[in-house]
Amino acid sequence: MGKEDTDLKRQLVYGALSLALGALASWLARYLTNKILGEPEQDDQSAIE
Repeated sequence: MGKEDTDLKRQLVYGALSLALGALASWLARYLTNKILGEPEQDDQSAIE
């Protein structure tokens, strides 16, 4: 296995972990905000998606 293969695998693992952990952090921030402040009131014009 060459250095290029190892570097490519490292970059792929890093990218996948960054994506997964970023999504988890975003979900956790929204979850905790809703637990602390309550669920947001939904308006048709101001819904966040």
